[in-house]
Amino acid sequence: MLITWDFRRAVTERRSIEAEQRSGFTVRPVAGYLSPRDFLSALAYRVFNCTQYVRHSTDPLYTPEPDTCHELLGHVPLLADPKFAQFSQEIGLASLGASDEDVQKLATCYFFTIEFGLCKQDGKLRAYGAGLLSSIGELRHALSGAACVRMFDPKTTCRQECLITTFQDVYFVSESFEEAKEKMREFAKSIKRPFSVYYNPYTQSIDLLKDTRGIEDVVQDLRSDLNTVCDALGKMNTYMGI
Repeated sequence: MLITWDFRRAVTERRSIEAEQRSGFTVRPVAGYLSPRDFLSALAYRVFNCTQYVRHSTDPLYTPEPDTCHELLGHVPLLADPKFAQFSQEIGLASLGASDEDVQKLATCYFFTIEFGLCKQDGKLRAYGAGLLSSIGELRHALSGAACVRMFDPKTTCRQECLITTFQDVYFVSESFEEAKEKMREFAKSIKRPFSVYYNPYTQSIDLLKDTRGIEDVVQDLRSDLNTVCDALGKMNTYMGI
């Protein structure tokens, strides 16, 4: 079936609007692969770079490189989930100011979680990686019981080879999606850099936390949010008996 450029653009724009409304993520069209640093740094600003071409019609169930089907069926729906979007952004934030070696480690962890990650649900394997969700062939392989599946540990996962022209040799599973997030947060703390970063949702910019003034500004924002939460809890206790 021939898919016209206007149709692809319309679908991309619609998906982008849905993601932005739900999580603040926007979709930016690109022509092809970006370097790990460029791709991850865009995630820090809640921007997802999306390819614009479609896999070849002779092999519709698998693509060796990310195409529109992979992006719009795999990534963008997940980015419409605020918690998943936050996970993606946190990996991007951890890459800012990191060494090339650490950026590559983060990119590899991204690959084996957000692209090809597995988790457990009711004791059964489930896929949450966009690379699996957009490839019937590899999804069947990963969940078949014949694939090599190991527990996700960023310290070891970051050294695993990423395969882009065939199914993965190894997949990594977490007890839950939340566990994967917590492990990545702990791993991000090991990235060596002389500052921390904070995404300011009001200005959609990155603030460097390298002195007490910057930290005080963040604390003020957090204090305002906590006051709102405490007020809501107080009203629930008063009017609902909670």
